[in-house]
Amino acid sequence: MMLEVQDLKKYFPVRGGVAMRVIGYVKAVDGVSISIKKGETFGLVGESGSGKTTLGRTVLKLIEPTSGRIIFDGRDITHLKGKKLIPLRKEMQIVFQDPYRALHPRKRVKDIVGEPLLIHEKASDSEIKERVAEMLKLVGLNVEHMDRYPHEFSGGQRQRIVIARALILRPKFIVLDEPTSALDVSVQAKILNLLNDLKEKFKLTFLLISHNLAVVQYMSHRIGVMYLGKLMEVADSEELFENPLHPYTHALISAIPVPDPKIARKRRKIVLKGEIPSPLNPPTGCRFHTRCPYAKDICREEEPPLVEAKPGHFVACHFWEDIARGS
Repeated sequence: MMLEVQDLKKYFPVRGGVAMRVIGYVKAVDGVSISIKKGETFGLVGESGSGKTTLGRTVLKLIEPTSGRIIFDGRDITHLKGKKLIPLRKEMQIVFQDPYRALHPRKRVKDIVGEPLLIHEKASDSEIKERVAEMLKLVGLNVEHMDRYPHEFSGGQRQRIVIARALILRPKFIVLDEPTSALDVSVQAKILNLLNDLKEKFKLTFLLISHNLAVVQYMSHRIGVMYLGKLMEVADSEELFENPLHPYTHALISAIPVPDPKIARKRRKIVLKGEIPSPLNPPTGCRFHTRCPYAKDICREEEPPLVEAKPGHFVACHFWEDIARGS
């Protein structure tokens, strides 16, 4: 197993008043458990504010967890801090959502991509230049791009530079945080195909974070659906799309655009009412009950556990059996 997350929580304190005391907590991630096998792409989907990005950054130890355990490649890294994290950085990397903000505007590509080699391997200038040139070729850029600055590239090219920087140390595990959402539609497919090719070449494991189910379906072996800091459903990609068991998953899948107008007209689209509640004051019971068409009294009072409805298919819903029967 490449990554195991056990009952992970990340609460952000909210301060107020004259003394700026803690008056509450934003429960961004609230008791999430997932496992990701070596060589797997695990997709994590949900609306903005569901806690996807916070989960990704917490497992990378970019932010400290409030509680729970993070086990990476057999090692418990939950409480690692400071210098003890340095060796881990070579094995775990991230591709950020916005390539415009992820790159230093006053540094050349050679310095941006080669900086991890300088920090972690104390590589010489000639070695850095050689390895950066090799990596740029692998991500579809030219050697002459090394001496250019980020503003001289398109959005797709910048994301290729970000990917090159993440891969230069040959990591085992990469978090892809909305890797195509800031790009033109025409460029998105090329970047996704590039990531798949690199995954096979370097035997990588991905945690793919996205609000776009079409992207996650294309890339992922398994998918987890998050809502307001909680996992609602986890299943193999094909199983999730063919037999979704949670009302929230049904709604997300129904929102995927269909290119054929005839099919789109016949398709039943589920429109969720209202906005996602605040993680500062989440609803009691099932967190989705305020927007769920199936909600009953028990949903408002008791939080449903994440149960294995079918082999490998987990769902957190009191009425998943009724939904599976279509009743």
